[in-house]
Amino acid sequence: METFSIELNEISHKRSKLIRLWIVGAVILIASIFLSFLLIGDDFKKLAVVLPLLIQVSIYIYFAYVTYNARIFIQSDSYALEYKFGLVSKMPKSIIWETVKKIKFGPTYISFNKKSGKKVTISLGWLPYAKLKEIKEKVYQVAQSKSIPCEWAEFKKYS
Repeated sequence: METFSIELNEISHKRSKLIRLWIVGAVILIASIFLSFLLIGDDFKKLAVVLPLLIQVSIYIYFAYVTYNARIFIQSDSYALEYKFGLVSKMPKSIIWETVKKIKFGPTYISFNKKSGKKVTISLGWLPYAKLKEIKEKVYQVAQSKSIPCEWAEFKKYS
C-alpha cells in the first residue's frame, strides 16, 4: 500500500515575488491614507476617510498573513484520503477508503461514489497540470491497491 502526501501551497517557490507584491500593496494603501489625511481639512472628515482605509489595511494584513501560513495539501494512507484546499478552512476533509464504491477521473475532477449512494467530487481545475496529473496518478495507484474500480471520463469534442 503506497501512501502519498502532495503539498499544493507554492508560496515557498514564489516567496520573493509574494513579498514584493505585499510591499507594493502596503505602500499604495499607506500612501492613499496619507494623501487623504493631507487633502481633507476638517477633523471629522479626516476620521470619516481614514477609518475605512485603516480597516482596509488591517484586512489586507490579515489575509496576507493567512495566505502565507496556509497549508494546502492532499494526502492518503491506508485508511483515508485527506485534503485541504481552502485558505481559511482549518479542518481537512477526508474520504474513508472503505466507504468508496467507485472512483471516476474527469479532466479536472475526481469523483468518489460512496457505498451509501452519495457522491463526493473534488474539483482540481485550479491546479497546474503537472500537479493535477500527479494527484490523479497517486489516487489511481491507491485505488488499484484497494481493488476499487476506476472509470475515466471521456473527453467530448464539439465541432
